[in-house]
Amino acid sequence: MMEVLGAQLEALDKGFLRELVDAFAVIAADYSGEAQEVVRNIAYGFYLEEALAADDPVRLAELEALRDARD
Repeated sequence: MMEVLGAQLEALDKGFLRELVDAFAVIAADYSGEAQEVVRNIAYGFYLEEALAADDPVRLAELEALRDARD
């Protein structure tokens, strides 16, 4: 089910997907503790920034480096 959701999110219009990704940080402020981290990390967990940068190899390399540093 998570794979289907991820594919559906990646298939969204890029402009709307950008707004959605940006909204997670705003929405996360309404939660606390672990729930806040879960909401804040939705874009990370579903590789949504990578989906937005699909046509930009430089940005993809930056995102890969950030993931490597984080993991």
